[in-house]
Amino acid sequence: MTDSEGYLPLQEGLRLYYRVIGTGPRTVVIPAATGLAADLESLARGRRVVFYDQRGRGRSDVDPDESHIWIDYEVQDIEAIRLHFSLEKLSIIGWSYMGAISALYTASHPAHVDRLVLMCAIPPWSDAPYNDPEARAKKVDERIDHEGAKQLEVMQQQGLETSDPEKYCREYHRVYLPRQMGKPQALTRMRSDPCAFANEWPHNKAKNFPPVITQWDWRQEVASAQTPTLVIHGSEDLIPEDASREWATSLPQARLFTIPGSGHFPHLEVPDLYFSAVDQFLNGEWPKGSEVVDDDAT
Repeated sequence: MTDSEGYLPLQEGLRLYYRVIGTGPRTVVIPAATGLAADLESLARGRRVVFYDQRGRGRSDVDPDESHIWIDYEVQDIEAIRLHFSLEKLSIIGWSYMGAISALYTASHPAHVDRLVLMCAIPPWSDAPYNDPEARAKKVDERIDHEGAKQLEVMQQQGLETSDPEKYCREYHRVYLPRQMGKPQALTRMRSDPCAFANEWPHNKAKNFPPVITQWDWRQEVASAQTPTLVIHGSEDLIPEDASREWATSLPQARLFTIPGSGHFPHLEVPDLYFSAVDQFLNGEWPKGSEVVDDDAT
């Protein structure tokens, strides 16, 4: 399987890291190379997959202007990837926050996107009534390793967050990633190793993440997109099901595909179902079990 990597220079003088796997008539672009490439390699059978790290993440350069870690620049970066690889058409798989960015890119560049997968995307509307902080906090409390969290505090007090950041990062992931999962034991399947890169260490990652106080409502902005879209939702994700259902009603050609028992990492938690559905969709067919969501049902 063909595999190459490199850096794409941006106008601001930054570089985006990319990794290309596979060959084929169709190209799929997937943000978050450091967190996903090693685990989504199988999608490159019969197609070319271009993984890249967003600005400030993974192996890409840090943007000194934190205001650039948000919609406009992230959308421009997908376009920069498209132009760099001379892609007339591409499919996109956007996970979590980058699911929303991928939807916004698709709405603003409809001629270039033939298929879109939203994988556990953040809600399309920040002030939606289904956002329930208390219910979310209850799930987090039930899932977290409290003894592990205490040990992390000890490690932080000992200065290991900065003196041995890879060790601290891996322990941080062991303790906190399960809060987003329905099947936390699936972490043992994870081949990606984000903690090997400084941008992913917790004290650095916080600087290169979208501002938590930002409000948004993208429903009308994406309503013009006519691209076939598969909205994947894990039934045990901290992101409410109604958020995924609202994506499915906001995007005119979208269907919802719910993966029972999975949380925010369906490619690890229920891999057979996840990869089968995504492969089928990228090949031009709706996977069995995907549903058209009625506006009245959201």
